Amino acid sequence: MDVQDYEYYEARAKNVKLEDITSTQHNADILARLRDNDPDITYISIADMLEDFFDFVVREGDDLGWLGYFVGRSKQVKSLYIEYFPDNLNIAAFLRGLRHNRSIESLCISTDIGEDFKSLRPFLRNNNSLGDLTFSHFDIGLQCARNIALLLGQQSSLKCLCFEETNLGDEMFVEIASVLRKQPQIEELNFYANNIGRNGCVALGNALKGTGNPNLATLYFGYNDIDDEGIHALVAGLINCDKLTSLNLNGNALITGAGLRSLSTLFQSEHCRLEQLNLDQTSIDNDGAAVLTAGLARLPSLKKLHLSDSSIGDQSLQALVGGLGSCNLLEDLYLSSNNMLTQSVVGMRSLGTLVQRTNIHSLFLCDDAVNDEGLQYLVDGMANCCRLKKLVLSYNNSITAVGLSFLSSLFRSERCSLCTLLLNGVNLDDDGAMALANGLIGNMSLKTLEFSQSGITERGWTAFSKLLCDTSSVNNTYFSNHTIEKIGGYGVHAMPSGIVEYLTFNKLQNCAAVMCKILDSHPDIDIEPLFQWKCKCFPLVVRWLEKAKPYLGYTYMCEAEEAFQCRELSMVYKFVCGMPQLTVDGYRGKQMKDDQPKTKKRKFDLTYHE
Repeated sequence: MDVQDYEYYEARAKNVKLEDITSTQHNADILARLRDNDPDITYISIADMLEDFFDFVVREGDDLGWLGYFVGRSKQVKSLYIEYFPDNLNIAAFLRGLRHNRSIESLCISTDIGEDFKSLRPFLRNNNSLGDLTFSHFDIGLQCARNIALLLGQQSSLKCLCFEETNLGDEMFVEIASVLRKQPQIEELNFYANNIGRNGCVALGNALKGTGNPNLATLYFGYNDIDDEGIHALVAGLINCDKLTSLNLNGNALITGAGLRSLSTLFQSEHCRLEQLNLDQTSIDNDGAAVLTAGLARLPSLKKLHLSDSSIGDQSLQALVGGLGSCNLLEDLYLSSNNMLTQSVVGMRSLGTLVQRTNIHSLFLCDDAVNDEGLQYLVDGMANCCRLKKLVLSYNNSITAVGLSFLSSLFRSERCSLCTLLLNGVNLDDDGAMALANGLIGNMSLKTLEFSQSGITERGWTAFSKLLCDTSSVNNTYFSNHTIEKIGGYGVHAMPSGIVEYLTFNKLQNCAAVMCKILDSHPDIDIEPLFQWKCKCFPLVVRWLEKAKPYLGYTYMCEAEEAFQCRELSMVYKFVCGMPQLTVDGYRGKQMKDDQPKTKKRKFDLTYHE
């Protein structure tokens, strides 16, 4: 769009009939809001079907030049998603209008616009607000990669560059990597699932090595074809990235011990500040675990470690635990789908000890063939653990009620801080439910107990019901569990309504949950045990009832205010009947005090007279 073209749209913008330049009323409404600078229209998606309120669905009859003009002059649009452009419409007209925009911060392109990529160059050159550029879910050919490389050469404000599932391969990726050395300001690179192999790693390693003072903090390189030599070349560049905090290499099954040795070199480098490492679905054997451990032992900054589905056996686990002992900041440890994990109990006990001695908050052990014995030794190692917040044991089908009973020592520890326990896929029956319910007696930390497709019958649900609200006495109700907010999960359909109600109460503040349960379970409260303190407890009972009144609506009884007043009067009546003489004496004493003449006390003159 030249100056004359822009003036053409500018002169007609106020009076143009939007219905004449769009294919639907919905699209016309979007143009109207863009024209009026509606502050709520902060993103636009150009799509082939309507899924969201701000989807501009392109059809024959839509003038893309007008769309480009209104987006170009908008000061409110922060995000633009280009998901679809039909071949028979004028894409270039839209892109020429887009060049005038200065507000867009995020641009995502999910369709191949061919040679029209070149028309984006003025937009990228002039828009200093753009920080996030994404290409996703279409095949980028060689010429397209070269056009995108030219685009990147025009931009200097990018913070995040993403190519997700674009089938780059080595040849196309080399074109992209060649311009990255001129982009030291980029903080995040994402090349997820792009078939990048050894040559691509060499190109990226060279680019990072040749970049002066790179700001790269996050690198996603998962699900590619990276092998040991590729890792070696990549590490040569990553050593230059002293701001790198997150490295994701998951899904690269060709990485073995030799590649891990190169990574270990990176971890031991003087300026390494890595906080998150993802090596899920790599091949970590005993030798690989040994060399990885040597690096992790020199990485005190590590906070999150992913090693799921990485063929870790008992010997490998013991080696890793030894190295992680010095990672005092480690919070999340993922070890799921390592089916060799429990060949012996030594590894599980050492893992439990690691959890106790470090700062681990979340431990993931899904589908690890953990059995009752393994769980016992894990819990033994975690004795008196005070930092673990989340424990995931889902899909360990060998765990029975016997194993679940061992968790009671963790639940009942005074230092227990566990908030979430996930047991999805575990064959939970009545015995397992009773083991969990009995173990949780007195626990005040667990909020979520999740399991699915259970075989629990009335006997098991009764145990959970008694845990949440023991109705045998007011005292026992008071000392029930008022912390758990969720029991069960997907596939659990037979939970009694009473348990659902108790869990709803537990989402209130602790004292409110107690009040609701007492009101719900004890319509006629026995106050005789309070008589031993005579009338001293009477004001406390009245005050408790006043505090409880606002929570009447939370009970399934939905007790009316008149009925609640009857409760109050009933308690007063019980006090009067239970201690009539004290009540009368108290009343008479007050009357006598009120009837006494109010005389002014005489002040004695204590001055000494000779």
